[in-house]
Amino acid sequence: MAMDTSEIDLLDLDLFADHEPWEVIERLQREAPVFFHREPGGRGFWVVTKYDDVLAVVRDAKTFSSEVGGAATIEDLPDDVLDARRNFLEFDPPKHGRYRRLISTSFTPGAVAAYEEWLRGLVSHVLDRALSQGDFDLVGELAAPIPIRVLARVMGLPEETLPRLVELGDRLLVDTDPDFVGELAFSGEREEDRYKPFGSPWADELCALGREYYADRRASPRDDVLTRLASGEIDGEALSERDLDNIFALLIVAGNETTRQAIALGTLALAEHPDQYDLLREDRSLVASGVEELLRFSSPVWHFRRTATRDVTLRGVDIAAGDKVVVWFAAANRDPDHYADPHRFDVTRNPADNLTFGRGGPHHCLGAHLARLEVRVYLEELVERVERIDLTEPPVRLRSNFTNGLKRLAVRMTPAPRARGTAARPAPGRR
Repeated sequence: MAMDTSEIDLLDLDLFADHEPWEVIERLQREAPVFFHREPGGRGFWVVTKYDDVLAVVRDAKTFSSEVGGAATIEDLPDDVLDARRNFLEFDPPKHGRYRRLISTSFTPGAVAAYEEWLRGLVSHVLDRALSQGDFDLVGELAAPIPIRVLARVMGLPEETLPRLVELGDRLLVDTDPDFVGELAFSGEREEDRYKPFGSPWADELCALGREYYADRRASPRDDVLTRLASGEIDGEALSERDLDNIFALLIVAGNETTRQAIALGTLALAEHPDQYDLLREDRSLVASGVEELLRFSSPVWHFRRTATRDVTLRGVDIAAGDKVVVWFAAANRDPDHYADPHRFDVTRNPADNLTFGRGGPHHCLGAHLARLEVRVYLEELVERVERIDLTEPPVRLRSNFTNGLKRLAVRMTPAPRARGTAARPAPGRR
């Protein structure tokens, strides 16, 4: 039976501001898994919510393009605006691969493994510091500091700028939340900002910082991502300033926000399911499975866009060439036809095929190995140091239908017996 489209509005940001609207997602999965969504002032788009369909779309870049129309915004942008803001997520193969290879060696399993000892020291330090406070905001004290410090080490960013980079990255990515961007959250992009990365007025400051770092690396090359970008070439030509700006903005946003929300939402799940946390503490061999379940259950990114390059049929629904197709990763991770009882948090499930970072397609998240390492080390150190996690206030969510996440998570952590009285370690250096 066809759905009444007037009842479904995934563009209503307030729908996402106080809860994850699984009641809407579930209805779509049951009644219209490939659903045409109306768009005020636009031409509408297809909503894809089932695991197998999302996976089929992201794996078929020839039929479902990231380059035509872009990947990060449902709104149609003029070609010149899209070109000005395009980062390598919004190229199709083979061009996407040429950009990706500039820095991919920094994110291989072997390269990432080299950070584990340093990362464990970092996580231990921030956990010990947070535990000494008793009650604290987990987002500010744990979820935010870990990913940006890791990103800084991989990219070669100076530590003194990290708080500002986090603030600017939040404003670029979550420009629909008034806590980050004020009244611009309700008024939309300004004309004077349309050609900037993410269409954001704060991109000027962020990109100016990036240009300083690139200039420094040209003068004094190092073994880091910034040097590889500053000296990188595509088809024999150096990256343009626009390319460098867009890539820097993407890395600051993607390398920070996704892992932050995986940690924040994952810890929320552990607090709300103390029996599962107890399982992890009783059997540390479950941590690997727990990491995958945490990633599946948290799903920090709601969706990405593709554009059909030809007429195609998906689950019996005809999609025309040029149509917008929006794949909902978080929905796919809660598909009852793929994961039994998908809204149950179960650390024994081991859903290693979750779509949190994409899977198998050309746009599989470049930082997936690094993010998994961060979450694993965080979880290992958490179960070692913390006996119990209690919420002291309701979580405060982001007002966004793109980023699934939290602004604040007030918690009280009870130290494990062996951790009580442990002095906070010095912050790890930048060896």
